[in-house]
Amino acid sequence: MRLKNLFVYNSNNKNYSFNIKNAQKSNYVPQYNEGGPKLSGNFSENVKTIKKELADGKNGDLKSREFTIRINERDVKAIIFFIDGLVNKQIVNDFILRPLMITSRELNIKSFRSIYEMLLPQCEAKEKNLLGSLTFDINFGSVILLIDGLKGAISLDVKGWQHRGIESPQTERVIRGPNDAFSEQLRENTALIRHLVRNKSLISKELSVGKISQTPVSVMYIENVANESLVEETLRRVQNVDVDYVFAAAELEQLIEDKTISTLPQFLSTERPDRAARALLSGRVVILVDGSPFVTILPTTVFELNESAEDNYLRFPYINMIKTVRWIAFLFSMFLPGLYIAILNFHAELLPTDILMSIISSREKVPFPSLAELIIMEISLEIIREAGVRVPEASGTTLSIVGALILGQAAVSAGIVSPILIIVVSITAIGSFATPNYYLGLSARILRFVYIFLGAFGGFLAITAGAFINALVWTNTKSMGVGMVSPIAPLSKSGSPYFSYVPPIWKQEERNDYVNPKRKQRQAKISRKWM
Repeated sequence: MRLKNLFVYNSNNKNYSFNIKNAQKSNYVPQYNEGGPKLSGNFSENVKTIKKELADGKNGDLKSREFTIRINERDVKAIIFFIDGLVNKQIVNDFILRPLMITSRELNIKSFRSIYEMLLPQCEAKEKNLLGSLTFDINFGSVILLIDGLKGAISLDVKGWQHRGIESPQTERVIRGPNDAFSEQLRENTALIRHLVRNKSLISKELSVGKISQTPVSVMYIENVANESLVEETLRRVQNVDVDYVFAAAELEQLIEDKTISTLPQFLSTERPDRAARALLSGRVVILVDGSPFVTILPTTVFELNESAEDNYLRFPYINMIKTVRWIAFLFSMFLPGLYIAILNFHAELLPTDILMSIISSREKVPFPSLAELIIMEISLEIIREAGVRVPEASGTTLSIVGALILGQAAVSAGIVSPILIIVVSITAIGSFATPNYYLGLSARILRFVYIFLGAFGGFLAITAGAFINALVWTNTKSMGVGMVSPIAPLSKSGSPYFSYVPPIWKQEERNDYVNPKRKQRQAKISRKWM
């Protein structure tokens, strides 16, 4: 064997019995919901066309059943197609095959219309003749019925695949409030929202994304509340996503967001139906993706990202205190390590003499400079945090004890890090855990390293300059046309108090005007009329 073959891949190496050859260019034609040719009036040709379109013989889960129907005192050939695992076989047997094969002989069936009206009790049965529409339906849990003499076909909705039921939220738990969460089923999720918003103006626009996956997507909004421009822009972006597949709401968010480089999340993701319903009632748009237990709320702001689902159920003294603590924790998670390194390197005179002497004495045996020491601890914290997410739940507690207590104490005893640094890193980690939105917390974790280097090389001046640039970037970032730091920039009249101070619920009379809803008034001027 030649020496270069150890380092250079050679696809023509004769020592291997199998080589990956250059793939031929795909001739795949996207099959849209209403696309494809029309079915002919010939029964045999239609059967062959559908079998070819669904790759009969290759797909082991494609099932078909041929039988005859008694129409006008003569037997007529028929066939059904369905995907095993996507349909409820009991319904297929009892409410499709049995009426067509047996009941048709007991009743005096005179025409094809009588079959449609008398023998098929399904709540959703449609006559279709477009091949693309039929293949989409069969891959979404429908049975396709072909009858000799019928130009088109009948699509019968009999979905019956196994799925997870409605459970409690995992990431947005509350002490007082509803405890149901979205599941992976699109229709169940839309029903959960409609259960809360019982209004005829609630619109669910059904779309599909992905040329191959044909993932069902629902864009929901309240017609007489949401701004028309917001709805049109949302539909325009979703309809113009040109990809082969989308499996989750998080993927679709990345395809329709304004700035992909920004660390700031531009949409709010939630698994709670009550939070999605509140967003709809405030004039926003909600996007649901089949197969994803999270829905996307747009537009959003930084201040809404730092809100919890429980904020709506707390009295205003409690929530104002909690929001203040939450913002302090967020600022700690982003700035505290950078301020610590800046004080050590440039502004030691700001500390009282006793504290300064304590820090100096604790760092006497540390062999690393302050910046290297801080980076080592921050990276170790990120490794422990990531490992805690990936390990099984039963091992998570053990990992936290080992990482936080044993390794931290051992590092201090060995003189690798100073005790004061352990305190700083611990407060920073706790502050990041207090951020309700996971993606906003990730943004703070990324910016934390930026401010560490700024504080190490430029002190307070560099941190101030970095914070100013960061504020400019966040101000220039928009979520579907709405500034991410609204209602501060641009300043909003009705929404401006809500980012820092939440008034009592009976004083929250108007919707946030930075989304320009059609219906400005949220409640009557005097909502507590009993007084």
